[in-house]
Amino acid sequence: MRNQFQLKSLTFLLALLLPLSAWGAEAEEFFAALNRLSPAERRQKLIDGAKKEGEAMLYSSSGLEEVRAMTSLFQKKFPFIKTRFNRKGGSQLFNVSLMEFKGQQNLADVFWAGTSTVGPMYKQERAMLARYLSPERSAVTGEEYKDKEGYWTATRISVAIFAYHAKKVPADKVPKSYADLLDPFWKGQISVDTNPDRTPYLLAERTGWKAMEEFLRKLAQQEPRLHRGRSARLQLILGGEVLGGLDINADNIVALQKEGAPLEYSIMNPSLLSLTGLAMPKRPAHPHAAVLLYDFFLSKEGQLELAKEDNVPIRDDVEIVAKGLSQRFKEAKAQKKFIVQSPGTFDPAEEDKFDRVYIDILVKKTKS
Repeated sequence: MRNQFQLKSLTFLLALLLPLSAWGAEAEEFFAALNRLSPAERRQKLIDGAKKEGEAMLYSSSGLEEVRAMTSLFQKKFPFIKTRFNRKGGSQLFNVSLMEFKGQQNLADVFWAGTSTVGPMYKQERAMLARYLSPERSAVTGEEYKDKEGYWTATRISVAIFAYHAKKVPADKVPKSYADLLDPFWKGQISVDTNPDRTPYLLAERTGWKAMEEFLRKLAQQEPRLHRGRSARLQLILGGEVLGGLDINADNIVALQKEGAPLEYSIMNPSLLSLTGLAMPKRPAHPHAAVLLYDFFLSKEGQLELAKEDNVPIRDDVEIVAKGLSQRFKEAKAQKKFIVQSPGTFDPAEEDKFDRVYIDILVKKTKS
């Protein structure tokens, strides 16, 4: 018994003392050993280690201004950590990260990205990730917002809404459900993306595959306008070329409303909640700084900063700043309008099917 206790103690000490590169895949034991320390000891251990490392690298698919805001605040809090970031689109970020992992290039410290990045990491290439149970996760009570084993934790929620021109759409024509978009009023007045969006997944989850296909066929008969990108499609609404747009994020609308843009939005039934989450690489380049950065995103301070950017925070003790969005979000949640899209729900085979049906039924038929 005594020898067994001594062995466990030695393993604990080695996990804290050895550089991560020396034991690579056992980064998880390093994280677990940290969590067995008292909060004060844990923090001091992380700060001492991060001072020696001197930097942190964030890999992200989030918006440039958000990434800058979060990394700047983190570096202000920990001035001895030079915080850099590598920002790419979701699928591109996954491909680059996978290539680096297979080439044993340990460059990333923390991944902060959406389901198109963290989803395939978690479901297809889990060897890329280390389990990390941040103490800050205790303030995230929604089970759908975190992986039980610690492979990923959500940081914010994007609410997919239907955006429309506030001055040109009568109140009785504002859609409350997807079926309302088939009203003759909306013929030729809806903007959809040329790239597959989240609509097929959302409707298939709520209504089933056949009903989703039937709706897309009927929507194609409404002669929607095809354009690439949410920002460009919002400009079309503002310019009066169309009256509404599918699959826009609520925070985009709230930001433009602050600037006086005549835009409104409807949280239809159903509506999708997309999560932007954190994941820890199997071998973070700077492990102490990586833990501090991960924890910062989930901390109340980090969540308050995200909330300033009109995001829906993930912590229970941080409110949505935009009062209108806060009220609508609570009402829609109470009405069970939401379906959550997370790394845990990601299915690569289904993703391909959703993309094909969107292009074949909606995009191609609209073009023809």
